[in-house]
Amino acid sequence: MHLLSRFYFVVPLLCCLSLAACQKYSDTPGKSDPRLNGHYCNDPDAVNFNKGFPGIADNSVCIYPADVFAGNYSFVDSVYDGSQKLIKEQPLNLSFSALDHTHFTMSGFCAAGMPINFTTNRTLLASADSVVSSGQLLCRPTDTLSGTIFQALGDSTRIRFSLVVLSDTGVSYHQGTAFRQ
Repeated sequence: MHLLSRFYFVVPLLCCLSLAACQKYSDTPGKSDPRLNGHYCNDPDAVNFNKGFPGIADNSVCIYPADVFAGNYSFVDSVYDGSQKLIKEQPLNLSFSALDHTHFTMSGFCAAGMPINFTTNRTLLASADSVVSSGQLLCRPTDTLSGTIFQALGDSTRIRFSLVVLSDTGVSYHQGTAFRQ
């Protein structure tokens, strides 16, 4: 019994002493993190999605794929036949205009001035929009176009072309690099 009474005396005494020795915690203001003050794009369709995160979500800083392609380019179109033999090289002045975030047109490829429609994604790989089964109608009613154009992220000065034209005279491949003017 003597041990039990000592226990009831020592435990409350230790509790009182430990509470008396403690003081209330006060949070001191630390340094602010400058990364939290920047703005970043929070739209997953944008090329710069989450660039600058963490920070303040602000979609006014978004850069969309079609906007990256917009502008004027000079292009030497290397045209190859079905057996990959060079047929001709022709200089072209191309103009790209954004329609929305992922769609744009390219003018200057056809002599008649008919624009060609493309759809692009966040990786800046654009494919010719198809309105018929074998591609997009091109300069003549018997021509259709398919293929891709590509712009490397971080290189806004050039675009690489790999297009195929199906016509009543056969298949031709249009390849090359266009440079921003």
